[in-house]
Amino acid sequence: MKNLSSSIKCLFAAMAICASGNLMAEVTDFGAIQNGSSSIQRPGTVVWMDLLTDDVDSAASFYEEVFDWQFEFNSDRDYAYAKHEGRPVAAISAYDEEVGEAEGLWLASIAVNDIESAVTRVEESGGAIIESPEDLLGRGRYVLVADPTGAAVVLLRANGGDPERSEVNGRWLWAELWTDDVEKATDFYEEVIGYKTVAVRDTGGSVFQVMGRDNNPHVSVVLAPLPDVEPTWLPYLQVADVDATARAILKAGGAVLLPPQKDGFNADVAIVADPTGGVFALQQKEGGK
Repeated sequence: MKNLSSSIKCLFAAMAICASGNLMAEVTDFGAIQNGSSSIQRPGTVVWMDLLTDDVDSAASFYEEVFDWQFEFNSDRDYAYAKHEGRPVAAISAYDEEVGEAEGLWLASIAVNDIESAVTRVEESGGAIIESPEDLLGRGRYVLVADPTGAAVVLLRANGGDPERSEVNGRWLWAELWTDDVEKATDFYEEVIGYKTVAVRDTGGSVFQVMGRDNNPHVSVVLAPLPDVEPTWLPYLQVADVDATARAILKAGGAVLLPPQKDGFNADVAIVADPTGGVFALQQKEGGK
C-alpha cells in the first residue's frame, strides 16, 4: 500500500473540491450523518464511517448485495452516499488519482464539540494533523488526524447534531483501535476526546481497554492481535447471523480474514474485507438469529 497519510490527505483534498458543487441532483452535498436536525452533540461517539477505495462502484455493489445498503452517486461516480432502511450509514469515496491503486480503508469519525480546540489538543498530545480543518458541505466541520501510534481518525463537528447510537442489523455497532502501544494511544484519546479508560477482563481472562464519556462506553483499544498490522481503527457491523453473512461476503467477492468464532464474551464475530480491501468486523448480537 502507498503511504497511508499521503493517500488519505489526497482523498480528503479531492472531497473538499467536490463539495464546491460538482455533484448531480441526487447527491447535492456529502450528506448528513442523520435524518433531520438536532442540537444534541454526543462527543466521543463514533458517528460516521467513510470507506476510501480505488473502486467506488465495486464497493457499493458489494455492500448493496450483502447488507442491503442503498446508494446515491455523484456524476463522476467517485462518491457514494449510503443509507440502510432509510437512515444514513456510510459514504464511499475514491482515492485521488495521484494515489493510484490503494487498498480500501474504513475511516471512523468521532464527534467533538469544537474542531479548533480539538486540533490544539491533538498537537499538544503528540498527534499529527494530516489534513487541516475543513467544512464538508452537508456534513459539518472535520479535521483528519493521526494519533501518536499512527492510526488515522476523523474528528467531526456535524451539522444538525449527532445521531443516537443504535443496535440494528446492517449498521455500525462498535469501533476498536488496534495499536502497537495501548498506553500511548489511550493517553492521547483521553486528552483529545475526554475519554476515561477502564480495563475490562473477558471470560477467558484477556484484558483490554474500553474508553468512554459521560458513563457511556464508546470504543475499545487492544494491542494489535495480528502480525504486520499498522495501527488502525476496526469498525464492527452488526448482523443477524455471522456465519451466513460470511458466506454471503465470499459469494459477493469479499474475503473472510478471521473465520466466524466466539469472542471473549461469547459473541459471534468475524473479520472480513470487501472486494477492494476494506477491512471490518462482523458481530452478531445475542439472540440475533
